[in-house]
Amino acid sequence: MAANVNNASNVPLPDTPDLERQPLLNSNPSGASPYNTNGHGSHRSHIPSTLGGSPYAHLKGSCDHVAPISPVEFEERQTNLSRLLVDLKAGAYIAEPGINMQYFTDIKWSQSERPFLLVVQAKKDKTGTVLTKTTIVAPAFEASRARQKFLPGTSYAIKTWEEGASAYKVVREIIETPWAGTEPVEGEEDDDEEVRHKKPKEIEHIYIDPDMRQFVATGLANALDNSERKVEIANHNIQLLRMQKSAHEIEILRCVSQTTVNVIRAVKGQIRVGVRESEVQAMMTQAYKESGLGYEDGGSLVLFGKDAALPHGSGNDTRLEKGMMVLIDSGARLHGYLSDITRTFWIRRGNSKEMNEELDKVWETVKSAQIAALEAVKPGAACSSIDKAARGYISGQGYGAWFTHRLGHGLGMEGHEEPYLNIGNTDTALKPGMVFTNEPGIYIEGSHGIRLEDVVLVTETGYEILSGNLATSPTEP
Repeated sequence: MAANVNNASNVPLPDTPDLERQPLLNSNPSGASPYNTNGHGSHRSHIPSTLGGSPYAHLKGSCDHVAPISPVEFEERQTNLSRLLVDLKAGAYIAEPGINMQYFTDIKWSQSERPFLLVVQAKKDKTGTVLTKTTIVAPAFEASRARQKFLPGTSYAIKTWEEGASAYKVVREIIETPWAGTEPVEGEEDDDEEVRHKKPKEIEHIYIDPDMRQFVATGLANALDNSERKVEIANHNIQLLRMQKSAHEIEILRCVSQTTVNVIRAVKGQIRVGVRESEVQAMMTQAYKESGLGYEDGGSLVLFGKDAALPHGSGNDTRLEKGMMVLIDSGARLHGYLSDITRTFWIRRGNSKEMNEELDKVWETVKSAQIAALEAVKPGAACSSIDKAARGYISGQGYGAWFTHRLGHGLGMEGHEEPYLNIGNTDTALKPGMVFTNEPGIYIEGSHGIRLEDVVLVTETGYEILSGNLATSPTEP
């Protein structure tokens, strides 16, 4: 029996668009579902007759109305980083190619043995205004190609190093070279020079990207560490900048998630007994192609029957038979942001009434565990408590030993990112703007596996289900 979520506080962040006006949202002829995004009842999508055309034509242009992240927003991200660096008494943040460099600059660059580095420095001017200086450190022969990666209108400096020289020494020169407008704030220096020189100087922190490769981190530490400076892994507050999504990021994640749900629902309408897992994979590819989302062929888990008992199983290209449930775990990309949705459903029940009823019971247990997790979501709640809510419900129904993975993970520019919702993550508290997956599952090896997964936003007072409605029943995903 599903828990009631009507009284949950599901208030969206400010400036989020009106969900009712977005295309391809769901209309439910039986009335509004209680499992809604904002407490007002969202609707299930109606898939119209294609009259002989593509069964996925209604997906076309699903997210055409959503703009990519603008150059101004990337500048704002660097400004936010700079303010935080000043608060943390840190002189710089350094990253190499990867998601964090891309988040702050939109620069996409492949890692190699040659260091390519982003250096963001922050200081206050005489008026107390926080200033930002962004420098790219690149191999000299790559300088022109690097400049081509800069967003239009950006004012990044670029420093190069020659083959046989040290990129880390270039970084040290950047850190140690004064730059305009960074004199101490008026009144912060003591007029008595003798007293001033006796004051112990605070250690300057140089923060490095947590994902930085060891040889790069070691090279920077050897070049930069001294008695007045310390190189260390980026403070957790810096990582929160990416974890707490902006209104625009949320808009992107909402559309890519809801369109993924609609893709699965459209494909479900084309599945028949006798089809193979690989054929459903092909249906997914075609549906995503028509939707306009970014998707790699074969990028979904499509698992029938006992194949789904392995949470990350690759399948055996099994042919669908009566009595097998279908699990589809799928994600696509929009403007650099990912979706991650799972639905498990019937195409045709089998001849065994007992087995049909058991699978229906497991499905309802997983659905109710999803709802139990949602009811625990609020700012300040520990990530571990959300996992415990779902796990406790499943254990209470006698299936605890078969819920074998964490409840969920953060979602954004990476498919798996912080925060992680597992029973051991007692240190990370939910904050408004965080986005994560809610994906309980029950897996009985040799028999069946059932998982349901939706995307959840933490709001100021509760949550919003960014993927729209939860699945309604084992036949209505």
